[in-house]
Amino acid sequence: MEKRCLGCGALLQNTDISKIGYVQDIKMDYCKRCFQMIHYDIHNDNDFVTDNNLVLEKLRTLTGQYVWIIDIFDLDSSLDSVLAQFFTERNCHIILNKCDLLPEKVNYQKIGQYVLKRIKDKKINCSAIITRGTNPDFLDNFYHYVSTDDNLIICGLANVGKSTIINQLLGKDVLTTNRYPGTTIEINQINTDFSIVNDTVGLVCPYSIQQYLTPKQLKAVLPSNKVRVTVFQLKQNQTISISGLCKIDIKNNQDATVILYLSNQIKLHRCKYENSEKLWQNNYGKLLSLTVNKCSGLKQMKTYKFSHNGKKDYFISGLGFITVISKKADVEISIYDKIMVKQREAMI
Repeated sequence: MEKRCLGCGALLQNTDISKIGYVQDIKMDYCKRCFQMIHYDIHNDNDFVTDNNLVLEKLRTLTGQYVWIIDIFDLDSSLDSVLAQFFTERNCHIILNKCDLLPEKVNYQKIGQYVLKRIKDKKINCSAIITRGTNPDFLDNFYHYVSTDDNLIICGLANVGKSTIINQLLGKDVLTTNRYPGTTIEINQINTDFSIVNDTVGLVCPYSIQQYLTPKQLKAVLPSNKVRVTVFQLKQNQTISISGLCKIDIKNNQDATVILYLSNQIKLHRCKYENSEKLWQNNYGKLLSLTVNKCSGLKQMKTYKFSHNGKKDYFISGLGFITVISKKADVEISIYDKIMVKQREAMI
C-alpha cells in the first residue's frame, strides 16, 4: 500500500537514499528530507523543481473550495502569476498572509480594500478576503466565509505560507514548514473531522528574486519577524543600496521620504548618487554582501526608470516594497535583469 510523507506529500520509499521520499523504515511518517528541514533546517539546493503547468493541471482536477494564499509583502508576484488567470475562470477565497509582520499601526481593513480593488481590476473571482496577522479572530473569520462541508484546496506561490496556515487550521504542526521553495512536492491530502484539506505544490514565480538566491540567502531576504520599517529623509540626488541586491537612485528631487518594507536582516547603505557607482565597484560582495547568484555587479543589472510624483510604491518581486513620497523625482532601480520591478499606488 502506498504511503505518503505527512510533511511534503512525497511517496515514501526505502530503496534509494538519493531520491525524494526516502525513509529508513517505510512505517515512518516523514521522509528524510522533511525530517532534516524540521529538525535541522537543512535543505538541499534544487532537489525539487516545480512544473507550473503540471501543478495547474492537478489543481483543475480537484473539487472543493479554492483558498488562495498571498504573501502581503509579495502581493504583485501573486497578482501577476498564472494563478490570477486561473481564478478568473473559477471562484476562490483569498488569505492575505504575513500581515502580522507589518508595522503595528497598519490598518488591515484598508489593506483588504486595496487588494479588493486590485483583484477587481484583474477580474479575479473572489468571495472573501481574509487577513491573517495579529488579529486573534482569524480562524473565526476563516470559517465564517469558508464552509467546512466541502473539501479545501489550499494553493499559492512558493513561500507564501500555505503549510503554516494549514497547520493553524488543523490546530497542530502536521505539515513541514520552511522558508525554502519546493517544500511541498506533491498534493498532500489531509483527512480531518470536517473535510479533506489539500495542501498543493507552491508555484514558481520566474521573475522573483527568490529564484536566484541560495537557501542561506533566502533566510535573510524572507521576513520572519515584525519588520522594523526604515525611513530615509533624502535631499537631492541620493542612492540607497539594498545590500548588493539592488540600487535605488532618487534624482532630480527637492526632498523625498523613502520607507522600506524589507526583512530586518538586509543591510541598507545610503550615499550621494555621484558616489554610488564607485561604492558598488569597490564593495560588491563585501560591504554589499548579499548578492544574487550569477550576477557579478551593476553591469549585469537592468535599470528600471520611473517618473515619480506624490506617494507611490516600488515593488520588487520576492524582496518587498519601498514607498517614496516626493512632489517630483526620477526613481531608478537597478537589479538583476530577471527580476520584476513595478511602480504601483501605495498600499500603506
